[in-house]
Amino acid sequence: MNTSFHIWKNNRSIYLKFLEHNSLEQLNKIPTGFNNNLIWNIGHVIVVQQRLVYGLSGLPLNVSEELFQKYKPGTKPESDETQETVELFKELLISPIDQTIADFESGKFQNYNEYTTSKGFHLASAADAITFNNYHEALHLGTMVSLLKFIH
Repeated sequence: MNTSFHIWKNNRSIYLKFLEHNSLEQLNKIPTGFNNNLIWNIGHVIVVQQRLVYGLSGLPLNVSEELFQKYKPGTKPESDETQETVELFKELLISPIDQTIADFESGKFQNYNEYTTSKGFHLASAADAITFNNYHEALHLGTMVSLLKFIH
């Protein structure tokens, strides 16, 4: 799992740079032909990781229900986000990493409700979910790189 956690940390540091190097206007811009923006993608990967790893393990999410509902699969941006959301996401990109690693290493993820993703990946354990999460976050990173071309 060390490799999966290392990949996740690196990917989250890339996401953090999007928040640090783009204006609030750029983070909220939805270019023609897209149905979301940079900040939605960041909120989405934050809540999906929590659902895949914690929620399907029968454990409480480390994000609010309101945040989960706003960024869960099937949602899209409904309004512009504020600088407060940017600051929250800066924290939520990083803080869950050490918590998830500690919880994994302590054996907290004993039960897992098996789940098949919309892309056909079968997740049978929290370890599977952690590995799949890297794939999911990479897909959204690709989308974000594409978005960048249209917002600058």
